[in-house]
Amino acid sequence: MDEEQLLKSTSKRTRRNANTIKYGMFGLSLGERNYNRLHEYCIKHNLYKATLVKSLIVDYLDRAEQKQKDKECT
Repeated sequence: MDEEQLLKSTSKRTRRNANTIKYGMFGLSLGERNYNRLHEYCIKHNLYKATLVKSLIVDYLDRAEQKQKDKECT
């Protein structure tokens, strides 16, 4: 997924629903430099940091699973 596809497929910042069930909450230590980079990117593109990270993880896992399936078929 390139940046343009990511920005098109990721929901923009909106008011959060208090009734939303959250799964898989965990801390992530990015370090100051990477945290600041992530923060600035999300501000620039009007994204929540968690939403961006989730989109990247889902894309990575989809690709990894597809690669494994392709490997098993050969």
